[in-house]
Amino acid sequence: MEESIGNAIDRINLQKINLQKHYPEQPLMVNADKGKLVIAFSNILINAVEAMEAGKGELTVTIQETPDNHTVIIKDNGKGIPQEYLTKLFEPFFTMKQNGVGLGLSASYSIIQSHKGAVQVESQVNKGTTFTINFNKLNA
Repeated sequence: MEESIGNAIDRINLQKINLQKHYPEQPLMVNADKGKLVIAFSNILINAVEAMEAGKGELTVTIQETPDNHTVIIKDNGKGIPQEYLTKLFEPFFTMKQNGVGLGLSASYSIIQSHKGAVQVESQVNKGTTFTINFNKLNA
């Protein structure tokens, strides 16, 4: 996660986004291709930063452990995603950005699924979006 944040930190600082990190005392490990997870998390973080208003953005990254899962929560207070688009979010070439290609979230979704992870997205227009990524501890 720290590498992914590092990939987005210039944008975070440029937009004057307030970044909050909540991590467990001990790192949580999953059996994964680190480089691919860095790409997946970076795409989600960059989308979050781009959805927020400069100087007013709040980005929270939480990593937590439940009895069954290791969970990563990436939450922003950006413009949000209309409900009718949530089901299309991970489709290749779907984008809501003017100059977007629509491959970032599609790639992230594929990477997370290939690691037997699950992604949930909750969003409210003008309130923000939360990505919750769960990895089964049995694969850790």
